[in-house]
Amino acid sequence: MMSRWHMPQKTFHREADEDHVEEIPGQCPSYRDHIKLTFGCKHYKRNCKLIAPCCNKLFTCIRCHDDLTTDHVVDRKAITKMMCMKCLVIQPIGPKCTSESCSGFSMGKYYCRICKLFDDKRQIYHCPYCNLCRVGKGLGIDYFHCMKCNACMSKSLSVHVCIEKCFEDNCPICHDYIFTSNSPVKQLPCGHFMHSSCFQAYTSSNYSCPTCSNSLGDIQVSCYPSSYLL
Repeated sequence: MMSRWHMPQKTFHREADEDHVEEIPGQCPSYRDHIKLTFGCKHYKRNCKLIAPCCNKLFTCIRCHDDLTTDHVVDRKAITKMMCMKCLVIQPIGPKCTSESCSGFSMGKYYCRICKLFDDKRQIYHCPYCNLCRVGKGLGIDYFHCMKCNACMSKSLSVHVCIEKCFEDNCPICHDYIFTSNSPVKQLPCGHFMHSSCFQAYTSSNYSCPTCSNSLGDIQVSCYPSSYLL
């Protein structure tokens, strides 16, 4: 009798476990703060995950994908589906969860339908000239877009040295592409740019621009942070 009772129980538990297998890798919540159970990742506070069409896997953000994948990067504009981290329902990408159980649960205070970007913490704006989302209150508020430099800049740089398409270049120190960089950048008095972190390290022992060799002058006064990509 005992052996006959145990066999169905084992079969039931095995079937129950199979029902809970993830249909898409990553189909579970991720937390920015595990103690407070705040949804998100180290890059963003948000309430959804994105399906990367290149991998058919769920990632909390594009940067999480690119950090974990070494052979390619995701095309953010090709993303069409998301997963609400409250109900785990996969659905078309949008500003709110469309499942009845979530009653319009917001995926983030900021949502850009072009960049497929969600954020529930920072002030962000989409620049139509860069065609990218950048940190800040917006064009005409704390940033402006210089059409010659093709760059979003702090309003404190309204008077600056214009170099045509200066953002469309690599940082002279780390050689990462500046235009789509996730790190803040600084403009030197000569008009060239480098990452703020690279600037700090470089100017500890150097006093001229690594691109044109012009003097940096009073670096504390002449250099200001520019907007950066999210």
